[in-house]
Amino acid sequence: MASVLESPLSALRSEARAPSLRSSFTWTLAGNIVYSACQWGMISALAKLGNAALVGSFALGLAITAPIFMFTNFQLRGVQATDARSQFDFADYFTLRLMTTFAGLLLVGCVALAGGFDPVTAAVILLVGISKAIESLSDVVAGLLQKMERLDRVAISLMLRGVGSLVSFALVFWSTRSLPAAVCALVVVWAAVFLLYDLYQMHGCAPGTHRLPGLRWNRLKTLARLSMPLGIVMTMLSLNVNIPRFILQHYGGAEEVGIFSSLAYLLVSVNLVVNAMGQAAITRLAGLFSAKEFSAFSVLLLRLSGLGALILFAGIPLAFGYGRTLLTLLYRPAYGEHTRTLAILVACAALGGVNYFVTCGLTAARSYRAQVPVILFSTITVTLSGAFLVPCFRMDGAALSLLLSSILLLIGNSCALRRRLQAVRRFPWGTGSEEPPEA
Repeated sequence: MASVLESPLSALRSEARAPSLRSSFTWTLAGNIVYSACQWGMISALAKLGNAALVGSFALGLAITAPIFMFTNFQLRGVQATDARSQFDFADYFTLRLMTTFAGLLLVGCVALAGGFDPVTAAVILLVGISKAIESLSDVVAGLLQKMERLDRVAISLMLRGVGSLVSFALVFWSTRSLPAAVCALVVVWAAVFLLYDLYQMHGCAPGTHRLPGLRWNRLKTLARLSMPLGIVMTMLSLNVNIPRFILQHYGGAEEVGIFSSLAYLLVSVNLVVNAMGQAAITRLAGLFSAKEFSAFSVLLLRLSGLGALILFAGIPLAFGYGRTLLTLLYRPAYGEHTRTLAILVACAALGGVNYFVTCGLTAARSYRAQVPVILFSTITVTLSGAFLVPCFRMDGAALSLLLSSILLLIGNSCALRRRLQAVRRFPWGTGSEEPPEA
């Protein structure tokens, strides 16, 4: 009998009936909220117990390591979760993630040692890199659980990591006043969650994992070529968000960047909801696409995209009507002068949410390469528009450059998804990775 690792998706599920989308969404949202709150709590604890320099060192470690691991992760979780035909075994995903994570960790080490940082900052960068490496391994296990639509277990892992890291980080920093020691505590907690919880879930879902890693080079090369475009897309998305801030820093200084970032942070809650809905639905979308139920696939995407439209039509009037009061209450009166910037950022979040669902549709349809030219053109657009608009309109200009990028991403990815659906209707022999050829 074939092992679970070689079975189709239906054989992977241990339960007879998959959880509902509402249940998956609720668990994912809860996990994301707890994890994000705990990440913010670590920054807050560091600011209250330490100083701005230590916050800067920790933020620098995150800023350096995040893009590196965004690329080396190749978004294998999404590729695995949408592998409705089990084209690749879990051993392939896990082994490739081990290899790319090791490469990412080596790159972080080179940056930390050769970047000219002081010893404390270099140590923090390296330790944050180790924590990201552990997170990457947890992430590929989360892909297996997501494929089975067991996002409740993924959420529990997130909560354990979030609460455990906050408590250990704050306690160790409070007792030692050492940032490297506090990050070490975070690394220990994340490693414990991976070893004691994530691996337990992995063995329960895929009994053949005692054979990991699986060094089947041809399959690994095929999987790497398939998923690498998503690594590029995720890296460029991160860059898109930050380019207007870099330009604003040049023309407006740190104070304007601080106000702009504070306004943008208010929309994190929107991103949490959108992300939770997308993660809950993407496996279902992949199943519908693989079964050639294209009408149901399109209907589900339209229902998801309706959330973005709701944010757009409700959020902008609220931003203009109550933005000044909200910003003054949460921050200071000076922030309340920028309701127009807030309204533009609300529009960015709404269009970004719709684009996220369209991107989930593309990923579910196993269309990865088509996303690369769209994101590259978007990056060029946000850079050029930012260089023109920010000097003239400052924060409004930075927000407008993001809005133009969001519009372009939505149009480009929507066209790519439309072409993909037309192609599979024209060539009905399969919906495997990047087949039939995209128009």
